Amino acid sequence: MMVVGLDTAKAGKDAPLLVALSASCNVYFTSYFSTWRIMSEATASPAPLMEEALRHFLQKMRRLPDTVVIYRGGVSDSQQEVILEHEMHHPTEGILAAFDRLAEVEGQEPWRSKVSVAYIMVRRSMNIRFMTEEGDNLPSGSYIDEDVIPGLDADNPVRSDFYMISQTYVRGTARPTLYTVLYNTLNFSKMETMQLTYRLCGVYMTFAGKVSTPAPLKYVAKLLSLLSKCNYVPREPTGQLRLWRPNLFFV
Repeated sequence: MMVVGLDTAKAGKDAPLLVALSASCNVYFTSYFSTWRIMSEATASPAPLMEEALRHFLQKMRRLPDTVVIYRGGVSDSQQEVILEHEMHHPTEGILAAFDRLAEVEGQEPWRSKVSVAYIMVRRSMNIRFMTEEGDNLPSGSYIDEDVIPGLDADNPVRSDFYMISQTYVRGTARPTLYTVLYNTLNFSKMETMQLTYRLCGVYMTFAGKVSTPAPLKYVAKLLSLLSKCNYVPREPTGQLRLWRPNLFFV
């Protein structure tokens, strides 16, 4: 399995878009390959970054993953479908198109038909709060997966939503994270998806405890924060920077 964090950021109002990706490259989800691109908003695509990560996975693991779970930094409800169509389903620049190209180039056509994929939107800027009947914070690992979105079929195999509180809060009010599964061909259940998500919140290497979002997304956020503070950032990793990609997650 490969777990992926994907997000974008802008250093300023008129600055180009930074697209960054971190993808696991071992079976324990403790080592990550990170890369980035600087693109215009009109042409921004995660496909080249995904191809880089899959090639690194193939080189290191001697095989391609059977399952790819992508955690995408959240956008507003009105943008979700547009982002999904462009980043996943675009016929030439989408992630699924990148899978097809990689399978063709690497001679892995049967792999493309067998790999299962999930694309999960992750949002932290939520106003909603949850408490116990006594007014206490919910404990780490609590989740709410029923009636999150009114009118949504709870048994929908593709689109599903759930709130999760992964951190333990000693002070203040716990802030839940909203996860929206927008694309899903996984061969495991919704509960297993939530269990994976919760466990990934506990393998962020620079903090001894649970964090608010899965580790690959935290690594991407850290990389974007670092790049946005630099006076100059190349459009993509080149030269010596290419050698840094397997270690950027631990910077």
